[in-house]
Amino acid sequence: MIQSVIKAMNIVELLAQNPKQTMTLSEISDALGLEHSTCANILKTLASRGYVQQNAPRSGYQFGYMFYKLTNTAMDNEELTKIAREDVENLGAETNESAILSIIKNDKRIVLFYTMPERELVVRPNIDQSVYTANTGRVILANYTPEHLERFIIRNHIPTQKEWPAIYTSKDPELELRRQLHKIRKLGYEIDVNANGIIGFAAPLWRGGHVVGSLGLYMPLSRLSSKEGILEQLLATARSINEKLERTDLL
Repeated sequence: MIQSVIKAMNIVELLAQNPKQTMTLSEISDALGLEHSTCANILKTLASRGYVQQNAPRSGYQFGYMFYKLTNTAMDNEELTKIAREDVENLGAETNESAILSIIKNDKRIVLFYTMPERELVVRPNIDQSVYTANTGRVILANYTPEHLERFIIRNHIPTQKEWPAIYTSKDPELELRRQLHKIRKLGYEIDVNANGIIGFAAPLWRGGHVVGSLGLYMPLSRLSSKEGILEQLLATARSINEKLERTDLL
């Protein structure tokens, strides 16, 4: 039993040397002098718990999100807010709309920081909301690893019709959920209009190859002048935050 733990930790330490790169089963087993079958079984166990990950079946392995999550808890709040705050404030000021910085915590979409426009009619974000309801939650969820996403769905089930009406336009809501998340991931953003006439723009934020939060911008649909213009401002701001996050990851 102890030898199995040692072998597992050796695999993790090997992958941690280059956390953004992938290694094949053969490369890992040869580097550590392990039998391929033994190495494969250990990798399967580590992947099931999120400590290593595969981005696609039969692809290489890399350092898993769970270690990142365990060792970067502060990034979920104080540090992320400190790094992103100026950009979020600038986005809010430039658009004179509600810009928000969000994370997922305890399977809820949590707002860490937001701006309020100087207008009579404003969109005030819900601080604690269903991940499925808020598109700032959905863009984070869409960029989870396949293993992380599966565990989230097992814990929370699929959205109710009230949480995400769009997936119930299909005869198979669970399949449509996965299609919608894949679409968001591929686009790199989501634009959504809710039943109250509020349009929301959201993009993921990244650090070390892992999604750590999201940037959102909300306004009444009636006030929208250029969807493309607003989207470009949002994405430019997200890129600025991501560059700062990547620089801190290298320190």
